[in-house]
Amino acid sequence: MSKLSSNQVGDAFEALEADDSRRAAVFDDRGRTVPWMTRTLYRLYETEAQKVLEKEGISAAHWFYLRVLAERGEMNQLELSKRVGIASTTAVPALDSMEKRKLVQRTRDPMDRRKYYVSLQDEGRRVVEALLPGLTEMIVASLEGIPEKDLQVFWKVMHQIETNLTLMSKGDAAID
Repeated sequence: MSKLSSNQVGDAFEALEADDSRRAAVFDDRGRTVPWMTRTLYRLYETEAQKVLEKEGISAAHWFYLRVLAERGEMNQLELSKRVGIASTTAVPALDSMEKRKLVQRTRDPMDRRKYYVSLQDEGRRVVEALLPGLTEMIVASLEGIPEKDLQVFWKVMHQIETNLTLMSKGDAAID
């Protein structure tokens, strides 16, 4: 992937500035794009979530695995990695760690011994049940002051962006 020159970046901004309607759709009043704002919100949520997760000594990365398994049940390691959005090679040390803590269990696929299935153990379920109320409360607090009607529009917009990006990815992205 080649690096964009500062002239190319400047030209792209100038083209957007020339078409105010496109610029208004791409940037907010502080010059941020939807991906930038999404990243900012994610980082803020992750910081707040970690305060809840640390009560059980769980990292945000481990929480994603636990949450997907709690909602979807046992699944193969590759599918779990896709659903969490983390490379399967990165999943191995995370799953090793969670397995040592008896949060998850990996079982070989009897039909293909190269594959593993991952499931929550009782301790993993307990941790999810202990943390979910605090995380839900944190999210509810973050939405304070936003009318329900605005939240409905927000969700409609977010789902449409998800649909658009999913179509653009041509099936390369696993969406949970």
